[in-house]
Amino acid sequence: MAGMALVAFAACNHTDNWSVSGTITGADGKLLTLERSYNGMWTVLDSVRLDEKGDYEFKSAPFGYPDIYRISLDGKASAYFPVDSLDNVTLCGDAATLATDYRLSGTVSAEMLQAINGLINKKIASVGRDAAVGDSLLKRELSGMVLGDMSSIVSYYIINKEIGGRRIFDPTDKADLRVIGAVVNAFSALRPNDPRTRFMELQYIAQRRALNPVTTQVTATEIGFPEIRLRDVGNNERPLSAIVGNGKPVILNFTAYAADNSPAVNLALAGIYNAGGVEIYQVSIDRDEYLWREAARNLPWVAVFNSPRDGDRVLVDYNVGAVPMSFIIDRNGMLQERVEDISRLSELIGKYR
Repeated sequence: MAGMALVAFAACNHTDNWSVSGTITGADGKLLTLERSYNGMWTVLDSVRLDEKGDYEFKSAPFGYPDIYRISLDGKASAYFPVDSLDNVTLCGDAATLATDYRLSGTVSAEMLQAINGLINKKIASVGRDAAVGDSLLKRELSGMVLGDMSSIVSYYIINKEIGGRRIFDPTDKADLRVIGAVVNAFSALRPNDPRTRFMELQYIAQRRALNPVTTQVTATEIGFPEIRLRDVGNNERPLSAIVGNGKPVILNFTAYAADNSPAVNLALAGIYNAGGVEIYQVSIDRDEYLWREAARNLPWVAVFNSPRDGDRVLVDYNVGAVPMSFIIDRNGMLQERVEDISRLSELIGKYR
């Protein structure tokens, strides 16, 4: 609670703040929190207990680049909104439908996000959630919005937008990857210091090579698995081979702590690790090494960093086009499973314990 108080105190005493305000109906007595994604974990910046009117206002100092924030109600329903510099955003909704239906206004970016969400919700109502994900007309309209300003935080929101846990723009689809690539190139050229840029670059390069493979699996078959030699938080080189073949299966996990789903991924890995009988070797592709060190220093398993100077060789070797991505190496050092769905990892690792 002390950390939260410091953040709130700093925001209240800063003369140059952005703000989000509005009304959440049907939320009497519920806790509304303002949250920011920090190194893959949503961090609470401020909170307020709503009364029967549901009015609220949050203020915070800018963090130096455009970002997507969210407000959450009792830690469940969340509504996302963009902030650039000293914006004043209005976000209103009802407690029962906050996660899927809310109203944004106050800035051009907020109004664009409102239009995007409205377009998606209308499509879901028309054809259903599953069909909406792959709907060509929806993608065409969203692509047009992306091309209007490829380096904007709204374009970043669009290429990462999910429906029912599935991305509208699928990086394994060549046509979708071209749209993603347009945003990545724009961020690389115009926002090189944005913490999202490096993460998107590595994902895009790896997926592009995965869709146009120029190598074979011969090396992996001969040695059991492609070797990895990266450094941990103590700057020690940690070969993957050092923990393979020691009587336990190994989970090789590729991740990015800056990703929104990172806390859930690490929670799932912790459950598997704490049950015993398994080793974990986790490769981070985050852009910001300092933030990675802060997040990784207390992890009980081997956590290494694939820095920009290391390139994308490891991602190419394992054909990693998106994270999180996990692999299972058995007790004998043979690569056995590629696991894209983290929820299946616990079940699959059980076959090799």
